[in-house]
Amino acid sequence: MNVLQNIYDNSPVFFQHIMTSVKGYQNTKNRFGRIYYEHREFLRDFDNWTLERKCEYQRKELIKFVRYAYENSSFYHELYKDIDIYSIENIDDLKKLPIVDKEMLRSSIEDVYTVNKKDALEGHTGGTTGKSLVVLMTREDMMKRMATLDHFKSKVGFENLKMRRATFNGKHIVPQNQRCKIFWRYNAACKQMIFSSFHITEENMKYYVDELNKFKPQALDGFFTSMCDIAGYIERHNIKLSFKPVAIFPTSETLTAEGRARLERVFDCKVYDQYASSEGAPFVVECQNQVLHIDLSTGVFEKFNADSNEVLVTSFTTHGTPLIRYRIGDSMIFADTEEVCNCGNNQPIVKKIEGRKLDFLYNAEGAKINSGNVSNLFKNIPNAIIRAQLVQDRMDEVTILLEIDKKIYKKEYDMLLLNEFEHKFGKNTRAIIKHVDEIPRAKSGKFQMIRNNIEVK
Repeated sequence: MNVLQNIYDNSPVFFQHIMTSVKGYQNTKNRFGRIYYEHREFLRDFDNWTLERKCEYQRKELIKFVRYAYENSSFYHELYKDIDIYSIENIDDLKKLPIVDKEMLRSSIEDVYTVNKKDALEGHTGGTTGKSLVVLMTREDMMKRMATLDHFKSKVGFENLKMRRATFNGKHIVPQNQRCKIFWRYNAACKQMIFSSFHITEENMKYYVDELNKFKPQALDGFFTSMCDIAGYIERHNIKLSFKPVAIFPTSETLTAEGRARLERVFDCKVYDQYASSEGAPFVVECQNQVLHIDLSTGVFEKFNADSNEVLVTSFTTHGTPLIRYRIGDSMIFADTEEVCNCGNNQPIVKKIEGRKLDFLYNAEGAKINSGNVSNLFKNIPNAIIRAQLVQDRMDEVTILLEIDKKIYKKEYDMLLLNEFEHKFGKNTRAIIKHVDEIPRAKSGKFQMIRNNIEVK
């Protein structure tokens, strides 16, 4: 445990609010600078372009990005050594380039990077296979990604930094030794109340609802299942809300029709879906008609092959850790090219996002620990895990199977993982770590990071 985390965990709640806000103000410097505001202006202009002009912009950005990766990343320089990189002149030409998967990146990550760690922002991802990656992002790319996200939200009425929002995420904001029923901390920098997703039990949910009514957020965002659980509690107990959000923006998990309907019914506002990733994938966002559109300014999506809906991504905002024809592991169903939405957005339509499964585990108290939080268990173990699987046969115990890179993995990583597990699952849930040569796949041939063998209630 680092010094700041130790100070935080042993401080009174009011001081934890202050520390949360201080961290928030530090983050704003990396996310909301001059480039952020310039890109917001660009995106407002981009909305009014013809589809042909947008596609031409995408083509030119692709050429620049591929050449940048070839010239600045030793991994891509070696990968493309037998390819005439200057023959890549349009989207179809991407097929001349090899596909890159997560294991290729993980095993060669130092060669993939184009920037020094001291000059970059670090991102940590566990992913649906439990494969740990540390990606480096330039501040310019981070600001452009935040601008894209906030532009999407502004088009349906929510303006980040100016309006209050409630966020349900995987931050460790509630120390294990806390006794009071305060499961949220305030980030004044973003007018954001952060709610813990680890303590949402039937006993605790009334405290969450009371705080929501007190805070009166103008938007909700974060883990879909966490917000659905809160909405279900409100509906079961016929609780009256004293606020009406502008919108709800789920992240990290695939939406279900039932869950979307429940959120819209309970909070009396629309839910708007989005797709990106911690690695930095291009964006897919919903318009005011709740139709998914690819944002052509952010990158390229391709089908992995004709027989599946799995996608490859090339993202223009990954200069620190370039993603080109990257097999991210998610699937999408694209609409026919002639299909048009009457919202005014002329960019391609995605009929369905099939990735980001709604898998979860339980802690000993019965709270659901969703896939977003589970995958984050591995975020602090840099590039040393090839594959991980978590198996639960009883409420108070989880077995963690690890395929590791023996050249990189250190013994102390087990303790690091156990500490992260305790933060997410609590002290009453036991973790058993087992190092194995190979984790078996399901009968379907697919790999499952989560295997919950407890009967779902």
